[in-house]
Amino acid sequence: MAARRGRFEQADGGTVFLDEVGDMDLSLQTKLLRVLQERRIERLGGEGSIAVDVRIVAATNQDLEDAVGLRTFREDLFYRLNVVTIHLPPLRDRREDIPALVAHFLAAFSHEQQAAPKVFSPDALELMARHRWPGNVRELENVVKRAAALTPTALVLPDHLPETVRKGAGSEEAAAGPDAFPVDWMRREMARLRDTLDGELHSHFVACVERPLLALVLRRTGGNQVKAAELLGINRNTLRKRIKELGVDVPGKAAGSAENAGEKA
Repeated sequence: MAARRGRFEQADGGTVFLDEVGDMDLSLQTKLLRVLQERRIERLGGEGSIAVDVRIVAATNQDLEDAVGLRTFREDLFYRLNVVTIHLPPLRDRREDIPALVAHFLAAFSHEQQAAPKVFSPDALELMARHRWPGNVRELENVVKRAAALTPTALVLPDHLPETVRKGAGSEEAAAGPDAFPVDWMRREMARLRDTLDGELHSHFVACVERPLLALVLRRTGGNQVKAAELLGINRNTLRKRIKELGVDVPGKAAGSAENAGEKA
């Protein structure tokens, strides 16, 4: 059976691009650090190590310095990667790029589909410029491709855009509050619930925020509830209780695992 060459071995003499490195599990961070320090890798199921010479380019949408402070990203790995830093502001902070990006994605879509090129009307572009683009350029690309595919004419009008862009969801007005907190979503949720949660609105919205927070922290700690409780600054039993009440999935949780056995003590 022929040996399988991994990504680092294939990239020997070239470049490895690590996307969303800030979401990397702590155990995987340790392995990556070892590769960067020793410049050697081991094939899965193989014997011995193999020297590799690769350039590492890493990208993340997170603040890794904050992650280091929260102990969700290894400090030694951070300094290994942080040689030359290029900060690319989110799309909402460089709206002047939107027309050029729209034209680029329209041209790419036209080429892929072998279809006649389309253009956005000035009104449609204005709506695009007002949107906050929480999904950044990937979200913009999807909106452009969707509009190009569904618009029956050569001119893309505001009515051809998704409702979130047309109605201003994610716009500056909807971004009232600290750093674009989803106030618009809260308004819609309150309208949807109407009077059904009188006296319970606070607990409802706290639960809406708490569930993804717990899921994020547990993913960062590889499902280790002891570390997760320390990061959150709450009692381990309180964390277990909230995981059960909110139905939060625990990554890597398996009956009889060493980690779970240690937490039962």
